[in-house]
Amino acid sequence: MLPASVEVKAHRINLLDRKIETLRETVAAEIPVKIHINGKHASTLFASPSQLKELGVGWALDHGIVKTASDITEVKVEENNIRISCAGEVEARLKTASTAKPFVKSKYRVKAEKILEFVNVLNEEAVVFKATGGTHSAAVFQEEKLIGFAEDVGRHNAVDKAIGAAALRKADFSKCVLASSGRQPANMVLKAAYVGIPVIASIAAPIHSGVETAIKTGVTLICFARSHRMNIYSHPERIET
Repeated sequence: MLPASVEVKAHRINLLDRKIETLRETVAAEIPVKIHINGKHASTLFASPSQLKELGVGWALDHGIVKTASDITEVKVEENNIRISCAGEVEARLKTASTAKPFVKSKYRVKAEKILEFVNVLNEEAVVFKATGGTHSAAVFQEEKLIGFAEDVGRHNAVDKAIGAAALRKADFSKCVLASSGRQPANMVLKAAYVGIPVIASIAAPIHSGVETAIKTGVTLICFARSHRMNIYSHPERIET
């Protein structure tokens, strides 16, 4: 299996001095990853070839296929296949997930200064991004402690992996903050809502569907969390100043 990053040949053109140089450059890698639930193909993702177990667990959780990691009886990673076993029929689980309407009731509160600290940690841990500029990152903090981190070429995959990593450490998601480098449309916000994470903090921008979904699902959505500021788009009562 490929590593998270590989070297390729590139030709760099500098228009100031009209020079062309040949160099070796590090780029992020991705592979097609197939997720199977109870022996049936559920989805194919294009993802970085790392933390595939976490990817599978997180995907099943934040799509509402399972409610907790304990609902999963086995996870096998065979090359680029993730095989998840859990009780119940796949069709029934997928149908339930598509009609479920999660709402986060957590009363967890966190200081605004801590949100910016979480974002700083997110940036510091992103070693593949520093080498390639080609990945997104996500992190889960439980009561200010980092319990799940991941990088991936896809912002959705990075969140799946971080949630999966936290779930495997038996996270109490009602006391967590999800930090992300990616934009926040509805399907990103729903990932937090399905597992019960009350606060999302993103470096990037919100999308209107994400704001509307955050309001409806009880998630505190924070975007443009950079330097000394942030914008809160829903349920601001969880953020202390």
